[in-house]
Amino acid sequence: MTKQQVIKAFVAACMGMAFFGITMMAVGSVLPSLSDKLSLTDVDRGVLASTLTAGIFVGSVIFGPVCDHWGHRGIFLASCVGVLLGLFGLSLAGSLGMIIPCYLLIGVGGGVLNGQTNTLVSDLYDDNSRGSRLSLLGAFYGVGAIAITCLVSVTKGRVPFETMLQCIGAVVLLCTVFCFTVKFPEPKQAQSFPVSDAFKMLGEPVLLIMSLVLMLESTVESVTNSLSTTYFENMGIAEVGFLLTIMSIALMVARFVMSGISNKVSQQAMLYCFLGILLCGYIVMYFATTFTVAAIALTLVGVGTAATYPVVLGLLGGRYKSMSGTAFGIAIAIALAGSTVFNMLVGSSLLAMLPVAMIVAVVVMISLFTMGNKLLNR
Repeated sequence: MTKQQVIKAFVAACMGMAFFGITMMAVGSVLPSLSDKLSLTDVDRGVLASTLTAGIFVGSVIFGPVCDHWGHRGIFLASCVGVLLGLFGLSLAGSLGMIIPCYLLIGVGGGVLNGQTNTLVSDLYDDNSRGSRLSLLGAFYGVGAIAITCLVSVTKGRVPFETMLQCIGAVVLLCTVFCFTVKFPEPKQAQSFPVSDAFKMLGEPVLLIMSLVLMLESTVESVTNSLSTTYFENMGIAEVGFLLTIMSIALMVARFVMSGISNKVSQQAMLYCFLGILLCGYIVMYFATTFTVAAIALTLVGVGTAATYPVVLGLLGGRYKSMSGTAFGIAIAIALAGSTVFNMLVGSSLLAMLPVAMIVAVVVMISLFTMGNKLLNR
């Protein structure tokens, strides 16, 4: 591929990651309005949440072998179209039966885009620039998520949610049209997909250990997102509504910064540094008694969570170059499944001891990454 073709493919990947951020936040943002419009019960909302999660998991599982065998183009474009149809479907839905397939389309499409864009960038760049490009790609999830959060805040009560979804869909449509003009890398296993090798990867210690690192990262992020504001409210801290936005902005900015420094320091050293910042964030959270200290804590947490996915996926991309999609799919699927099950089993029981539990999780992450990194360097 020429340099210009690589740049266009990278831009398409960034668009895909932004779509993932936009759709995940949009689906959550419009759920209250959908609930009011259709008189959805708690059970109905639970079904929709489960449908979305299941869709993301399915998309995370299927993209890898498809990319490795048939290439990126078909499944990338199909996922964009699926997300687009899901968004427009939600804007027109008149019953729960119509909403469920829309959530499934968005979930599967988003799951594919999340994993595939990382695989695409890994395939486009060599070991020297892979980490910085994956960091920059990851920042675009934040761009999409924060953009839609701001849009919802500005238009709330002024613009019907159906109109907002259609406007988002129009933007996704324009970007999808651009993606049809992009040349994607050739498939790595075009002749025949080595199914036996894919199953063997499930037993490789390096891949499993690094997958557990990603699982703990996903768990830390999801638990913090779901419980931190309630934790701070219980500590007597007022005005906690902005704290998660602060954390999201910190993560996004950190990834932009990472993309600029990744070529100057080793990926391993950078991850240790960021995990150290994450550890400090939860230590500060433990002592937080004012909004300012709580904001500092979640800023540190946002920065600290920025490096894990780009660095770990970058290292796995270098290790499994011939089957990077399958390796990424296994890692992301394990991370998603593990963090989902953990949240279901533990959930709000962590609330009273949130900072301590997260400190333990980060220490385990550091230990696992050290083990995995030693195996990578053998």
